[in-house]
Amino acid sequence: MKYKNVIRGTMALILICILFQQCSQTNDNTYQSLMNFAEGIKVINTHEHQHWPEENGDLTYRLIHLINSSYLMSDIVSAGGQKMDWGRLDTITLLEYWKVNGEALDYSRSTSYYSHFIKGFQKLYDFDDPYFMESNFRHLSSQVEENYIDYRKWFDSAFRKAGFELMFLDQYWKPFNTEVVEPYYALVFHINPLVMQSSNRPEAEEELQGIYEKAREDGFTYSTLDEYLKYCDHLFTKNIEKNAVCVKNSMAYSRSQYFEDVPYEVASKLYAKPSASLSADEARKIQDFLFHWIIQKSIESDLPIQIHTGYLAGNGNTLDNGKPVKLNNLFLKYPDAKFVLFHGGYPWTGEYAALGKMFPNVFLDLVWLPQISREEAVHALDEMFDCVPYNKFFWGGDCSFIEESTGSLEFGRDVVVEVLAKRVKRGLLTNEVAFDMIQRIFRENAIEVFQLEERLGRDF
Repeated sequence: MKYKNVIRGTMALILICILFQQCSQTNDNTYQSLMNFAEGIKVINTHEHQHWPEENGDLTYRLIHLINSSYLMSDIVSAGGQKMDWGRLDTITLLEYWKVNGEALDYSRSTSYYSHFIKGFQKLYDFDDPYFMESNFRHLSSQVEENYIDYRKWFDSAFRKAGFELMFLDQYWKPFNTEVVEPYYALVFHINPLVMQSSNRPEAEEELQGIYEKAREDGFTYSTLDEYLKYCDHLFTKNIEKNAVCVKNSMAYSRSQYFEDVPYEVASKLYAKPSASLSADEARKIQDFLFHWIIQKSIESDLPIQIHTGYLAGNGNTLDNGKPVKLNNLFLKYPDAKFVLFHGGYPWTGEYAALGKMFPNVFLDLVWLPQISREEAVHALDEMFDCVPYNKFFWGGDCSFIEESTGSLEFGRDVVVEVLAKRVKRGLLTNEVAFDMIQRIFRENAIEVFQLEERLGRDF
């Protein structure tokens, strides 16, 4: 009897293993089918900060320069490493760099910042190793150096190999520049200076900086709020003439994303006061008024408004600034505006999803979320698909150089496909709907919401 029970138990275990293997194979096949489809899409990348190398000076670019400008650098610093200025970086040997940061780099091997960054090199450089090591560092760095001799040629090749068709370029470091290199980029109107500097009007004897220096160059005055708004209106017109696709607010790095509805009369009186005499609350009221004014202008111009929510890049800041729910009053007040929330609102991914579900005018961009935490991106996206119609999602890279943007896309595809494959296996989706979701997230939603048909040569 005991022998028969052992046989029955063994047979049951074998049957379970066979069924598990069949389910795993089915899931693997679904994943691969969806991934093959995703890799065939020409991606509309809705957020980047791409730099041309010369913008950082006359440097000889090596692997350490790319690490220095990547998100991975924040994890290296967090692990006890050191971020170096460009001057030192250009003179230090690779061995010296490894002695300073090699250990911290190794401690970062488990993070998504590390994993997505190395994915770019595995895609573009045929780099097969799972990690950066002292033994492979020199060879990979020499390949980077060779490619960056003619970066524009390298960028074009990498751009196409990665699968991009268009990148939205947010030039936060030179926000008044309206020139971008086509056909790679579409212009984003970065509006932080318009808001943040509105409460810092210089006195006659002070040196002009930022928006005030630019206004003087363009022949505008700014003594009153009306004059300041006239110049802001000029900047809107200039960006629209250069085919800007949206405006961008990343003010969570400097202040709360809650913007009170301040009357014009209040803001005008406060603007007229010497800026040095303003309290923090008074300065904030001027800024709040300006962002409401910008939303109204964006509605008139039919420009979507991208807004940073959640986690802040770098090492150290006020995390609470970017809590998604702080924006709730804007969504209620401006139903005709198109708000695009960034980064999954991490760590407030539930708030982020709820806002996308509640408001027809709130869209969700998955930009950067997989790099912050791949596993949280998988969990959060599965929840978001339960809550939010899939015509409301976009994807962006949010990186400075093509290698990291490529790794970001590899990571983004993997997260979306993994979530959809699991949902197909669970019977929540058909393959056909999963294909449509991939097409929309990485391309079609952006074309529709940002009105890219003419730019991409579509004839409707």
